[in-house]
Amino acid sequence: MKRELKQIRPEDAAKWARVDGRGLETFFESVAEKHPLRDEVVFLCIGSDRSTGDSLGPLAGSMLREKGFPRVTGTLEQPCDSEQVGPILATLSETACVIAIDACLGRSESTGLYLVRSGPLQPGQAIGQQLPPVGDYSVAAVVNTQGHKPYWIIQTTSLYRVIGMAQGIADAAAAAWPAAASDMPEEGGTGGQFGFASRSADNRRGNDAS
Repeated sequence: MKRELKQIRPEDAAKWARVDGRGLETFFESVAEKHPLRDEVVFLCIGSDRSTGDSLGPLAGSMLREKGFPRVTGTLEQPCDSEQVGPILATLSETACVIAIDACLGRSESTGLYLVRSGPLQPGQAIGQQLPPVGDYSVAAVVNTQGHKPYWIIQTTSLYRVIGMAQGIADAAAAAWPAAASDMPEEGGTGGQFGFASRSADNRRGNDAS
């Protein structure tokens, strides 16, 4: 049976929690307790490689692929922008556990942190798009501060920050779902195709709830 897009009532979803890299790992570990195998989980990494802030999703998707996750949609090579989410989601099985990943804008004190919850996120919300919610679990990376010109803000966001946050997502997922030797790409090196070492420690600041 294929998955259908549907509206989620606010009371059906958990509240967002604001976490750092270590808190993100804890969040993924809670998902892994229910879905312990890598091939049970689909990472739906939303965004575009043509916008600095919005490249968070494709960057994270490519890094997750490098770490051997078999079911990743949305990479630098094949981005999954907001308009493609519906058709792609319709191809997934109802039994798949979908973790939606997207960039977002937020309060200044949240910049560089992650918003996580059990429940969906709304793709494109950072730039005012109105699209159906997606995901059984959600990770929204706060890449910059909300302002009056969200499209301009997302376009001019620090690439350094975006890369670091994408790496934090991949590192946290890899820690929650340890890889078997057969999971890793044959060409995988210590830095992957990007040449970036793990930077999850750089993102580990004190956890606090939103």
